[in-house]
Amino acid sequence: MSRLPEFPIPIQIPAQANPASAADESAWYAEPQAAVAGIEDIVLVASGKGGVGKSTVTVNLACALAQAGKRVGILDADLYGPSITRMMGTERELPVDDEGRTLPVENHGVWTVSVGNVLPPEAALVWKGPLVTQALTQMFHDIAWPELDILLVDLPPGTGDVPLTILEQIPVSGAVLVTTPQKLSIVDAARGIAMFHDLDIPVFGLVENMNSYICPCCGEVQALFPDGAAESLAQRKSVKFLGGIPLDPEGQLLTDGGTPLVVSRPQGTVAQLFVGVAAELASAVERERAFRARDSNEQMRAEHEAFWENLLDD
Repeated sequence: MSRLPEFPIPIQIPAQANPASAADESAWYAEPQAAVAGIEDIVLVASGKGGVGKSTVTVNLACALAQAGKRVGILDADLYGPSITRMMGTERELPVDDEGRTLPVENHGVWTVSVGNVLPPEAALVWKGPLVTQALTQMFHDIAWPELDILLVDLPPGTGDVPLTILEQIPVSGAVLVTTPQKLSIVDAARGIAMFHDLDIPVFGLVENMNSYICPCCGEVQALFPDGAAESLAQRKSVKFLGGIPLDPEGQLLTDGGTPLVVSRPQGTVAQLFVGVAAELASAVERERAFRARDSNEQMRAEHEAFWENLLDD
């Protein structure tokens, strides 16, 4: 059987392996909640099911944040279906610096890492859970990331091994959920919100992707599904509704060619909506930083607790 290329950083990942014991698997874990060098905040972009345009949302949010002056990166954690390299125009090998450290690839002002930089497009990733865990650990800790304000992590759909591994080992600031207006997608998005809430991870908001259609001939925006399902879910789950994003066929062709809409058509309707969602996300991250600063300062934490105690006493 042919051997898949190894992940090009110091820890080697074999293409085939026997099922590992629990002791072997634990050896592949980084220190629990080990900070990623150079990165201030890590935000997960998740979806309850596939096909909702999660990666499209990720790359456009990243480019919008970069245009707003943020230092941004994307880690493509969808190991079995990587698409970030194609959408960001970064389909090339990861570079190595003079010290032998593997670097992310930069384009459109955003730094990215994906298994798509390692494997050819037609290659199937045939790794079991322990190998996936090891690869994820490497992508966070063994890549020489530059100083970043925000690292967006494009998760695979669902609530399986990959998000749980990341939440177990990586200090995550919060998450954004992507859904479409369809009922099945809404139900799965609710499961995703529940997972993050159960694990005490802030959900910064819900994005309703492909909620309408922009006609390429006349530019008219046409509704594809009944309105309000995603916004209703956000209200029920006490999550901010970040807005709806129309489907723009011409813009999607540009994204598939390596230039996200925010870059290729910055004044377009969809690009401006992404800019608005990115601004909401940046504000949520800033608030989370303020909460962390308060909780790490004993005096500020005591004053905050005293405020609420006095308020309840009144």
